Amino acid sequence: MSNLNALVVGVSNYYIPDVADLPFCTNDVALMEEALIRGLKVQKQNITTCGKYGDVKTEDFMRALSKVTTIDKNDTLIFYFSGHGATIDGQHYLVFSDGIISTQEIIEHFKEIQAKSKVILLDCCFSGNFSIDETSSFNIEKTVEEFQGEGYAVLSSSNSDQVSYGHPEKPVSVFTSFLCDAFQDKHIVKQGKVSLYDIQRLVSLYLEVWNKRNPDKKQHPVFKANMGGTIFFDVKEYQPYYSTNIYAEYDNYIIYKVEPVHTGLAKRYSFKVILKEPLSLEEIGKISLKIKDQAKKIEVYNNEIAEKRWINKLPNIIWVYFGRDEIDILKNNYICHTTWVDEKQDKKWWYKINGKETFILNGVHYNIHPYYEQLRSLNIKNIASKEHLVFKTKDILSRMVTLAEKVIKIYNDLKNEEITEEELFEEMDAYIPELDKYFIMSTDLDIAPIELHDWDLACSGLFGTIHDFTLFYNKKYKTIRTSENRRAFMEMTIKQYYLDLNKVSKLEEQLIKV
Repeated sequence: MSNLNALVVGVSNYYIPDVADLPFCTNDVALMEEALIRGLKVQKQNITTCGKYGDVKTEDFMRALSKVTTIDKNDTLIFYFSGHGATIDGQHYLVFSDGIISTQEIIEHFKEIQAKSKVILLDCCFSGNFSIDETSSFNIEKTVEEFQGEGYAVLSSSNSDQVSYGHPEKPVSVFTSFLCDAFQDKHIVKQGKVSLYDIQRLVSLYLEVWNKRNPDKKQHPVFKANMGGTIFFDVKEYQPYYSTNIYAEYDNYIIYKVEPVHTGLAKRYSFKVILKEPLSLEEIGKISLKIKDQAKKIEVYNNEIAEKRWINKLPNIIWVYFGRDEIDILKNNYICHTTWVDEKQDKKWWYKINGKETFILNGVHYNIHPYYEQLRSLNIKNIASKEHLVFKTKDILSRMVTLAEKVIKIYNDLKNEEITEEELFEEMDAYIPELDKYFIMSTDLDIAPIELHDWDLACSGLFGTIHDFTLFYNKKYKTIRTSENRRAFMEMTIKQYYLDLNKVSKLEEQLIKV
């Protein structure tokens, strides 16, 4: 099991000529410790702190640094610095009580620490003056879990030309105040987790508002990463809502699954049924009526809101879909389906008939699926072997994820004001054809065997999300979006990419166990 570790450094007292003390940095240290413990759930014993009383000499820092380098290779390490920053001959330095250390050398040192994930947080003047290696590449030999979060990320309080300020209303620095707020913000916690991506996005939002209100004290944070995906921190006990699974076997049919499709206006169920033997439409209708009666006793929901709304109430609409085996169910390919609605519904609408594919027989409304046999034959003929599909999918996965990381990197360059939007359009020219190529390849893969179905579906979703990156800074669509619109959609897609990547990772773990 991985642990969160932190090295927290705040330098208030300086003994270097012409370097002023920064009294609030000791407060930054205390605030950061509290935020790490309360927000990210870092254990107090896993926090190494320098500067509680103001002094941090270079040897103190190096001693603390050597201590945290011994952590486990699966752990996450957070390094936070508050104090003076200086640029000398184009190179940035962190300023300690008695001397300076190159920021780039510190980043290089953290890069070599064996901890899987490293996060560097710099609250000092000109702190955006740093560089990182090329983006992370997904090796086909790795699992998604090994790739996700591996590497390092740096978030600075200001760009390379800007001063970082103390807060006018609090005895702490501006950036640290916002960062600690973000660590403890409950609204960005989803399913008990908070991502590094959401934390840095929230800090950027806070500073954007700050800059509008304080145009003479602007701070533009800089975020750069050589990390696969993002980090998800477990910050809250989470009990997922488990929907009831219903499976019932009878002489000539199986209720394979009951899906709740409730809305705010109607309680609705969709039954997926496997026919164990060839049956006539009349016999299928009798099964449908039995299931309709059974549905009155069923309580299946996707979430607590729906459960509270509809519990102990009779269903309003019931669909029953009939297939011949599990492949039909997983591929959503059915011989026919029946529809039943109660007296509160518009029966003229729901029971529409054309006499050929939709009709009523013995009081049951049928909808025949005319292409069932062709699709069934296609599905069966194109089922891939497990080994073949896994290899092909992982090859595409490694290529598309690597491309996604490169796209996100150049988009961050735009946000960091290191390139213009026009330059981003030009750089995307190199990636769009590659993303198109591998996405098309992903749509041409053979059909997954049953045991790979969920993983294959998650990979397909991830491929679609990655391909969406081709839409926003594509010269073809340049005139149909504003700059603000492009950024908004890019941010939404990056967030979805991280979520999709995490979903594939979790399903991959289950696949490995099988």
